[in-house]
Amino acid sequence: MTLGQKLKALLKDNGMTQEDLAERLEVSRQAVGKWVNDKGIPEVGKLIQISNLFGVSMDYLLKEDYEEKNVLEEREEKVISNSGYYVSQEMLDGYLSYSRQNVRQITGGISLFLFSNVFGCFDHDSMIMSSLYWLTMIAGVIMILWHFLQIKQYQEIKNERLTFDDKVFVEFKKQRENRRKKYAVMLIVGVVILLASPELGFILMNYFGRTVCNVFEWVADTTWLALIIWSGMSMHTDSIVIKNTEQTPKSGHMKRYRWIYMALPITVVAVLIGMLTNAWSPYAPIIILFCCLLVTTCKLLIESRGK
Repeated sequence: MTLGQKLKALLKDNGMTQEDLAERLEVSRQAVGKWVNDKGIPEVGKLIQISNLFGVSMDYLLKEDYEEKNVLEEREEKVISNSGYYVSQEMLDGYLSYSRQNVRQITGGISLFLFSNVFGCFDHDSMIMSSLYWLTMIAGVIMILWHFLQIKQYQEIKNERLTFDDKVFVEFKKQRENRRKKYAVMLIVGVVILLASPELGFILMNYFGRTVCNVFEWVADTTWLALIIWSGMSMHTDSIVIKNTEQTPKSGHMKRYRWIYMALPITVVAVLIGMLTNAWSPYAPIIILFCCLLVTTCKLLIESRGK
């Protein structure tokens, strides 16, 4: 059987249409039609998704002489051995690469948006500086919009309970620990820049004037915010895989503290508004969030001791 014939059989056995498969794989109906009619072959990432969706192996999909009696055995083994969505090494690598691309787009867009204010620190009548200001700001906005307008991929990894080969998962956790150390350093550096930049800016203003001080402050604000966003999003990417694999029970007290995930982006937005409009000190939202996190930590420690 060809790949197209196998896809037809799998769709029929599972009561799915070509439109259903296209929606699940986030591709066009025409693309699925080409695969079913043997006029094209899916890319590796889509083949892995098809394999996971129908519970068959890559060998079955790609090898025409593959013994079909093995198909039922493989599907039964997957049902018995895997109580979740199976993720191969290739799919995990693809998800991590895709997530890193998202982090770069969001961090880069926000950084360009903030950095554009550097050009506003110079002569406002300069056509060159004005052009650089608007080009940089527009580039940042476009980068952010481009991220949110793209079709989201790897939603299964984010939403399903995951299953890995033991070797793959152990290796992932080792790499995650190494990455966490790097992200922790980035967070510390970002906080240090946040706290030290006002004093350094004051010194620069006394020695070099207001323009140099303003340029330094915008560069420093762009740097610490980019470091915090980059490290925070990257750690969240790894934590999704761990959480969905180990399926940690969501106890009642943990649900009460889910507000933290909402508070972080709100704090970032509040800081940006404070920096751009001077409506309030950009450090005020951070101090408020820090106090709330401190209270939450104390509550968790008290509850754990009580138990």
